[in-house]
Amino acid sequence: MKKFFYLMAMALFAIQFQSCCPGDADEAPANGPTNPTGTLPTNYLTVTGGTFVDGAFPTATTDETIEGINMSSQVMNGVMNYVTIITDKKYDKFYIGVKGVPGYYEYVPDASDVTFNAGTYTYTIPVMISQLYTGDSTILVSGKLDNGDVTTPVEKDVFFIETMPGEIEVKLAFSNNKDIDLHLYTPGGEHIYFGNRGGSYTIGDNEVITYGLDIDSNASCNIDGINKENIYIPAELVENGTYTVVVNMYSNCDANISTNWSVVTRYQGEVITPTTGTNPATGNYPIGAGRGDMTTVMTFTIDDVTSTRSSSRKILPDTFQPKPLTDIDKMKIQEEEYRLLFGD
Repeated sequence: MKKFFYLMAMALFAIQFQSCCPGDADEAPANGPTNPTGTLPTNYLTVTGGTFVDGAFPTATTDETIEGINMSSQVMNGVMNYVTIITDKKYDKFYIGVKGVPGYYEYVPDASDVTFNAGTYTYTIPVMISQLYTGDSTILVSGKLDNGDVTTPVEKDVFFIETMPGEIEVKLAFSNNKDIDLHLYTPGGEHIYFGNRGGSYTIGDNEVITYGLDIDSNASCNIDGINKENIYIPAELVENGTYTVVVNMYSNCDANISTNWSVVTRYQGEVITPTTGTNPATGNYPIGAGRGDMTTVMTFTIDDVTSTRSSSRKILPDTFQPKPLTDIDKMKIQEEEYRLLFGD
């Protein structure tokens, strides 16, 4: 039965891939960023735990480059875009920048960022894309080897994914190709996730507003490489009360590698202080991690919504239209029901 779901999902994904995956990795930015304005930390990226250096990118002292760099070529603003490096070389620090933009980050990995197994090091660098980021860029990555040599920079093109903005935005990122799902429970009892993607309402001036989940990455291990998810709620639909954010390993598409994840929640453009948990929230699924953990990562409370909105912004009754589920969404729902009945 599980094999049937997998084969059906692969067939459907082959048909839908062209339309469901934003960005095109074959079309590289011609000359670095398409938005070469502003500063690196404000308009492009920061490195969590790194040090910003306002100077020229480090000069290479060897022709050697870092091998085994993996990162998503499709980026969303305001969320992590992890850089993972799998190599047999030992590095003391890394340098991260954007081609054509002044400045760079130095990052010294600590024990939580490095694993060593069978002669291979795995480094994970937490790169946070700016909330103001738009356009396409070329990210530069080099490192300082333990012998003191600075490697020649590797260039990685990244392409901007435009997601729906909201008064509330909840964004998930993970470091490699797994089917990790984002869930949001609202004060009114709605559960927004791949099985209930939200929908639309009409408001008083006949404007249609939407909410819900607009990206479900790597669904049923049909790998798109985006490795991010986004849930948004516009101002007209924000409720007073407590919201709960949950992360779930739906399917561990490669159980031989561990996965770091990060969730950032914003309200009115600012990172909100959670009621429980931390924001941003981070975690790790270790090698061999199972599925179905449904981990609560934070709760947050909204208490400033009033009923003073103008009549033109009020929701008209009986105008709700649910967002249609994709065929893969439906198969994931059926597979969940199968798991509940029969287990894994």
